Amino acid sequence: MKVARWSDLPSRLYSGMVLGLVGFLAIYFGGIFLLFAVASLVFIMHYELAKMQSPLLMGAPKYSSIVALITILLLNYSATWIIFLLVLAISLACQYFLMRTQKLAGVVYSMIIILGGFYFLELRSNFGILFLAWIVCVVILTDTFGYFGGRLIGGPKFFVSISPNKTWAGILSGWLGALVCTHFFMELNFFSEFSYSVKTLFLFAILLSFCSQIGDLFESFIKRKCKVKDSSNIIPGHGGFMDRFDGIIVATLICGILGPIVL
Repeated sequence: MKVARWSDLPSRLYSGMVLGLVGFLAIYFGGIFLLFAVASLVFIMHYELAKMQSPLLMGAPKYSSIVALITILLLNYSATWIIFLLVLAISLACQYFLMRTQKLAGVVYSMIIILGGFYFLELRSNFGILFLAWIVCVVILTDTFGYFGGRLIGGPKFFVSISPNKTWAGILSGWLGALVCTHFFMELNFFSEFSYSVKTLFLFAILLSFCSQIGDLFESFIKRKCKVKDSSNIIPGHGGFMDRFDGIIVATLICGILGPIVL
């Protein structure tokens, strides 16, 4: 076993623990604390996105992040769906103007970040702390099991043209992590106040797990087109906030849209 193969593990663990602690504290306290955390995340991820997309347009990261910050705050306090959609449309039009390398992909990803942040706040408000904690844990264990499963087992690649390091073993191991997480939450009766069936929860956990993996692939696609390895180097062992939260925002977005229908 080569040491280099696991060289990023300590930094990934330490930074992951810090991020996890801050995240769960924000989820626990909710309200203005969670809004500040989500708004900050949306701001930083757009800064990274615009910096990758428009490296020669000096003001792009700043303006992109400011527009996104204003958007998530306005969406959170929008009184009607018409205002909601109008604010989102104006925001995406601004992002389209600021993106250079992959305009359409950049705008789509901007929409995913903003709506993922919006539904993160909505799920905390409508479903409670434990349900939101379950979603986050599903994504974390998907990433963790996928990391170890992919590196220990190896085997055929999943989508080599976009992410050469991802394997089928890692993908399936990630699903296993989502099932383990869901079983743990069920054993502790964290879902006792809901009427979801066991089968529904397990299937939905796999769906969220897969969506988080697709989010990771989509971000890898953007990075490959922009010819960068990481979105930034802010988080030791993980790269940037886009690298760390790409799966969570997609899983949250899908859960926000399908959760009220499926569950």
